[in-house]
Amino acid sequence: MSEGASRPLAVGISGSPRSPSRSKTLAELLLKGLAERGYETSLIDLAVLPADALLARAESAHVDDAIAAAGEARIVIAATPTYRALYTGLLKAFFDLMPQGHLRGKVCIGLQTGTAREHYLSPDYGLRPLFASLEGIPVAGIYATDDEFVDGAPSARVLEWVSELVGRAIALSGQASTQP
Repeated sequence: MSEGASRPLAVGISGSPRSPSRSKTLAELLLKGLAERGYETSLIDLAVLPADALLARAESAHVDDAIAAAGEARIVIAATPTYRALYTGLLKAFFDLMPQGHLRGKVCIGLQTGTAREHYLSPDYGLRPLFASLEGIPVAGIYATDDEFVDGAPSARVLEWVSELVGRAIALSGQASTQP
């Protein structure tokens, strides 16, 4: 997005190796809420990007474009299932390709799903340091368990969390909503 663009950009990054996934659903919901409030949105599905490029063994315009989109965004969302009490290796590989300072000044939101309530701090002890290592501004995210989804759809409680997070992200990004 160029400096003269009228709508700020929010980029969601789905780190799930599977599709569909509950974590990707959370990212899509957050992006939808931001779009309704005037943001241009884009979803990067890492599962469809070339694996060799994500492992830095090959070049890929698609991976380069995804990294550039994250660098141009005002809000960056990382969504992942919880693997080994943290995030997926797929998500880690993508963030490892970003140059130092790539998320400088960006509002960064971590979204995680998992089976165990005991991992509810995963976004704080995993994604928050990941964002900070690239100089992003980590904010509170969401950890939702499988029982907070019914037939693949998020519960009313999760939808409420997403709505609150949309408002918080907009306020922290310094961008006034263009919608009432």
